[in-house]
Amino acid sequence: MTNTEHRDGPTRRRFLRASGLLVGGLALGVGAAGTAVAGVSVANGWYEEEEIYYVAHGVEEGVTERGENDIYLIGGDRTLQAQVVEFIPGESGYSPHWNANLVNTAAGKTVADIVASPYVSDHYPEALFDDVEDIRAAADAGLVTISKPGVVVLCPIVPERVADAPGNTELPEAFPRPWPTTF
Repeated sequence: MTNTEHRDGPTRRRFLRASGLLVGGLALGVGAAGTAVAGVSVANGWYEEEEIYYVAHGVEEGVTERGENDIYLIGGDRTLQAQVVEFIPGESGYSPHWNANLVNTAAGKTVADIVASPYVSDHYPEALFDDVEDIRAAADAGLVTISKPGVVVLCPIVPERVADAPGNTELPEAFPRPWPTTF
């Protein structure tokens, strides 16, 4: 399967906007006037080649795994790029609670090997990966390793307009470029 065969294009974007409006309103408490409660940290991420946004509430203390919802940290927590998420609101398995997965280059492999593979993001060099399916395929191909550090984070997905609401703090996107040889 190619990178584009499992995408729904404009239909997926409409779904993301519509579902994000509902979840964003619920997550941030949209009042009767339609204004969002502000003052939270927000971040961008990736889901099936689409940029998504989430509220970064941080690590859930004392919780090592919750449900089937996974988030992938490429080289660390927003170390090299925005995170990649497995599910979005409206899909079976979605929850604002994410099991963290750490992705690193496999022994003897480099970023150049990933870039030369069919699993690299169309958004490279902004993002090396933008789809969980591609990360897992890269792991199956021996290009990367995926480890579970036993951390759960609370990060509800919200629409872009909620992420950009006055008073919210956007997490920095000053990722190092060019990419390191390995991570």
